[in-house]
Amino acid sequence: MNKCAFVIPLHPKHFNYGYSIFNYLYDKNVDLYFIFTNNIDKDNFLLKINNDKLAKVNFLILTDFTDSRIIEQNNSFVPIKKLFALSRLHEKYDYISCIDSEIKFISDTNDYYNIMKNIVNAKIICGGKLDINAGEINIVRDSLTRLVDIQYHNTLKSLSHDYRIYTWWCNLPVYDCKISKEFLKWINFNSNNLSRFNWNIFDDMLYNFFCILFYNYQFKLIDNCFHSLEFSNSDMIEYVDKNLCKLYWVNNNAYNQNKIYYEQNNFQIVFHLDRWRI
Repeated sequence: MNKCAFVIPLHPKHFNYGYSIFNYLYDKNVDLYFIFTNNIDKDNFLLKINNDKLAKVNFLILTDFTDSRIIEQNNSFVPIKKLFALSRLHEKYDYISCIDSEIKFISDTNDYYNIMKNIVNAKIICGGKLDINAGEINIVRDSLTRLVDIQYHNTLKSLSHDYRIYTWWCNLPVYDCKISKEFLKWINFNSNNLSRFNWNIFDDMLYNFFCILFYNYQFKLIDNCFHSLEFSNSDMIEYVDKNLCKLYWVNNNAYNQNKIYYEQNNFQIVFHLDRWRI
């Protein structure tokens, strides 16, 4: 077993992304877990895996944890799958990166452990600041309040500048497993209270503020960034990478604007393959 892992929620519409990720990572020095909703999805996915590689497929099944109908009601499959995996795996690893499936790897590195370690050791969270009327404020608010005890709400509201600091998609999400148990306890994550979730809850954003609040992570505001690096162009992402925080992933639009930069500067992943098709 390796000391770090990628966790990827997967559903049938994105199986092709899953095959691509698996074929890229199966012989690398990192473990990979797919999180399926049920055994039917898992069995269908495995049908197209070569027999000689089947033993390399790691997975967890959400219905082993809870009734998926509860999650379907509040449309929260992705964050619950990621947190479910974290709760099952954090004692086995030093670092876990929970990411979506619409990605591709662009580096030949085999040193994912030190990449994840570098992100954790840097203790830097970067992000943009939403316009006062931005709809994404609801995402920040729900992420920071729906799972957390009310005693922390005012502090989190202040830290997030009235829920306007948006950190999602800015850097590769990595959980430090030394503090993951405390994080899961802080949000009281268990199978009996999943009705608190909704689509707006972004697990990584909540973890970012947990780290700022309790572990002295430094927040760096990206000037003139009115959302996050999720939709930023290459100029802005290159600026952040050079001046604020070493980045390891990039949105598909920015990547296609300057592929050479990302391939020569230790970027690992391109995300949002479903957003821009160039």
